[in-house]
Amino acid sequence: MGGAETEETTGRVMSMPCYLGGKKYSNELAERDLLGPVDTTGIKFIPSRPWNPSKHGLPRATALIIILDPETLIPMCVMDGAIVSAMRTGAASGVAAKYLANPDSEVMGLVGASVQGRTQLLAIKAGVPNLKVCKVFDLSQNTSELFAAEMSEKVNMKIVPVNSAEEAFRESDVISTATMAREAYVKGEWYKPGAFHAEISFWDTPPSALKEFDRIFVDDWYHVKHHGVDVSWRAVKDGIIKEEAITGNLGDVVTGKVEGRLNPDDKIFFNPIGMGLHDLSEAYRVFCKAKEIGIGQNLIYFDKPNSWLADLSL
Repeated sequence: MGGAETEETTGRVMSMPCYLGGKKYSNELAERDLLGPVDTTGIKFIPSRPWNPSKHGLPRATALIIILDPETLIPMCVMDGAIVSAMRTGAASGVAAKYLANPDSEVMGLVGASVQGRTQLLAIKAGVPNLKVCKVFDLSQNTSELFAAEMSEKVNMKIVPVNSAEEAFRESDVISTATMAREAYVKGEWYKPGAFHAEISFWDTPPSALKEFDRIFVDDWYHVKHHGVDVSWRAVKDGIIKEEAITGNLGDVVTGKVEGRLNPDDKIFFNPIGMGLHDLSEAYRVFCKAKEIGIGQNLIYFDKPNSWLADLSL
């Protein structure tokens, strides 16, 4: 994946393959009424062109998810991945906020009122139910106002359009940035003591701002490090913070292996890369539900696998 300039010029194509097992955890999953064991392989494929909306009236990015049969590795499901992708991105921030934000947080700051902004708000409100106000900023004032009108009742919060990203940040307990920014605009002094920031974009926060945080979490440091784009890795690569400043992976916080928030004044930064295994697990959940209620179309992948050979000729 390229840098900010590539995202805004030629676009990009991402392929996210993964495998989900879980057989050895079958009993625990059943006891907790959780999905699994999934035991399958799949991929999410995401192409994006920056000029699609203005030139063609089409979405900037699309997504396709393919789930393979665990025995044959032949595709058993092909589905649109836009909803799954948007929801799992929001869910990552929601889970992080549940474990890392102050539970008595009341004010949220949101930059970006697009699809991702909506799922960020829904998920973070679920993770921090005490939230009462959301200050939202978008480059389009109309988008912010529409967001406020449509989302306030859905989350039972007062949503206030504001005039700048700084205004969204200042005095906010929980912050989410969900934009297509091409260069950083966040300043470290905007954060109040105890703030939690979910940075799901790549370029909103400058590496220098990470010096402000007491604890920094990612979804998977190995993947963030090898991706080479996320601000948490760039801060380490550029020597702004040491690698030891990356406190840990969110999954280890959830399972109790790593402590999350240590005190109410901790400033905590969450910088997920977005994991294909989360897409696959949620896509598999959708696949199972679709089969249960009879939604979808059954397609014949092949009737006679090698029949085409008989038609070969010069």
